[in-house]
Amino acid sequence: MEKQIAKRLIDAVLALDPLLGEIDVVISDVSDETERRALAKRLGDIFRQLNEAFIIPVGRAYPDLAERD
Repeated sequence: MEKQIAKRLIDAVLALDPLLGEIDVVISDVSDETERRALAKRLGDIFRQLNEAFIIPVGRAYPDLAERD
C-alpha cells in the first residue's frame, strides 16, 4: 500500500475515536448490567478489529504513521 493511502486509512480509523467514545458513554448509561456488559464487549470487539485490521498492519509498514501522542 502506498504511504499516502496508508496515511488516509490511519486518519480515517482514528477519526472514528470520538464517535466510538460517544458510543461508550451511551453504553455506560445502560442500567441493565448484563446488557451493558454485552454492549461493552461488542464495542471492545470493534476497537480490536480496527486495531488488528488497520492500525497494526499500517504501523508495520509505516511505523511513523502509527505513532500518536
